[in-house]
Amino acid sequence: MISVYWNRVRLLQKLILIVILFLIIPVLIIGYYLFSTSLSLAQKEAREMLEKVAYQLNDNIEYRIIGYQNMLMQLSLDSGITTTLTQPYQSLEEEVMGLQQINSTVSRIRSYFPMKTVQFYKSNPSLHEDGGTVLNLEKAEAEPWYADMKDENRSFYWYFNWKEDHSEPSLYLSKWLVDYLSNEKYGIIHVEVTNRALFDQISNPLALKKGGFMVLDNEGKVLADYMDHRDGGDIRQLPYLKQVYEANHGSYTAQINGLQSLVVYETNRLGWKVVTIVSQQELWQKLRLVKQAAISVSVLFVVLTVTVLTGFGLQTTKRLNFLIRSMRRVRSGDMGLTIKVHSKDELADLEEEFNNMSIRLDESVQEISEARSRAETEKLNLLQAQINPHFLYNTLALVKSMAMDVGSSEISSTVDALAKFFRLALNRGVDILPFKEELEHVKAYLDIHKSRYPGRLTVVFEVEEETLACDIVKITLQPIVENALLHAFVHTGGRGRLTISASMRQGNLCITIADNGSGMTQEQLQHLLEHANGTSDRGGFGVYNVNERLKRNYGQSFQLLIQSAPGEGTSVRLFIPQK
Repeated sequence: MISVYWNRVRLLQKLILIVILFLIIPVLIIGYYLFSTSLSLAQKEAREMLEKVAYQLNDNIEYRIIGYQNMLMQLSLDSGITTTLTQPYQSLEEEVMGLQQINSTVSRIRSYFPMKTVQFYKSNPSLHEDGGTVLNLEKAEAEPWYADMKDENRSFYWYFNWKEDHSEPSLYLSKWLVDYLSNEKYGIIHVEVTNRALFDQISNPLALKKGGFMVLDNEGKVLADYMDHRDGGDIRQLPYLKQVYEANHGSYTAQINGLQSLVVYETNRLGWKVVTIVSQQELWQKLRLVKQAAISVSVLFVVLTVTVLTGFGLQTTKRLNFLIRSMRRVRSGDMGLTIKVHSKDELADLEEEFNNMSIRLDESVQEISEARSRAETEKLNLLQAQINPHFLYNTLALVKSMAMDVGSSEISSTVDALAKFFRLALNRGVDILPFKEELEHVKAYLDIHKSRYPGRLTVVFEVEEETLACDIVKITLQPIVENALLHAFVHTGGRGRLTISASMRQGNLCITIADNGSGMTQEQLQHLLEHANGTSDRGGFGVYNVNERLKRNYGQSFQLLIQSAPGEGTSVRLFIPQK
């Protein structure tokens, strides 16, 4: 069904369909595949980029946390502070000196680490409170952060105290003071760290991509927000952040404020969540530009391809249609018509061949016309030769009777041969006759020649019996034999040997006429084939005319071969096809 439809499609339509099916569609499919691959790679790169950002942010925050914890560890191990908080005091002067030493150490530390307050809760009853830095341990038991320290045994304790409006929280870092010799707790060091101290100097690395990050504690409360987030309360209740608390780290996509966004999160050693969020639209802005450019280029490619192909196809079909119309004019009889040859492409070759064909066809028509004219002239000559043949036969019979009356048998036999020669030559106007009669015709001619030149010529016939019934164009052998008699034995005074043989070979009648005369050079042989005519005074149609008549009757399947060399005689071989 498809092949039938395809065979009815015009050339231009076929060309356009082929280009669309095997060029445009594959290019678009490959482009779509490459874009899809690029999209997945871009997603992977964006995710890896955000993972690096989250990791770096988390690392930066942990660095600050560790700094404060190391500072607290340094204070807890300070020998001066330990001595001041644990030694027994005998006088107020000693207490004042110890408290001054603690305040001096705290002032030095606060110059490096921003801290809102630094307090020491002591269990030493001999050391009095100063009302600010050094306090009794019983007062710590009333603080909300003390319950965690009492129930858990950790090195450091972080505690967050949010205001009622969920604004910036108060961050507290505490540590037990332990006598490492007796392993007894003798107090608590408690520091209030401002939110700014941990997060203010951390810049938003995603600002250029219109993204940001948040730091959340393990209860879902916001410690730092670089996204202008104002939801308040438990951030875990937000649908797009629930997955953050399902694992320590990971990534996923979520719908945030109407935009498809990529979320990547990490968890630090305190259980805080560092969450980075960037809109995919911002991440893939360049990719969208590439996509738009690719679509524009693809559309331009398709339009240009179809336009150029259509223009080229229309030009080609225009030339083909003009060539078809010219062929129809030639078919209608406008022989010799030529058209303009355009450029040097294959169509130009076709146009050139059309011109050659038209010119050659015109020449062939003229040659056929001339050949018909010659054939009519030949028939007229044959008709003229047949005028009143009975009068000719009667006259020859009278001559024969007169020769017998005078007792001349030679004249009588010559007249018989001449009568037989003319009877077979005229043959009632028939062009094709059996090979047997053609042999009788050439024998009559040779009998007449022998009467003219007795004892000079020896003729040998080697004819197979099956060849006698074969058909042959009349007066085929006689011109060839006459040509041999006129030219082969010139230098021998007409003396020589002539052999006429006939046999069947692969459905062809093979006739050979060979003489042992003087032979010919190649130039003479070529002249014989091309220029000899059968209208000379010496009689006969000539070898050339014999060749032409046989070609007209048998076409290209007929062959005439001549072999000759000086001093070696001449051999003329005919291959005449038989039905």
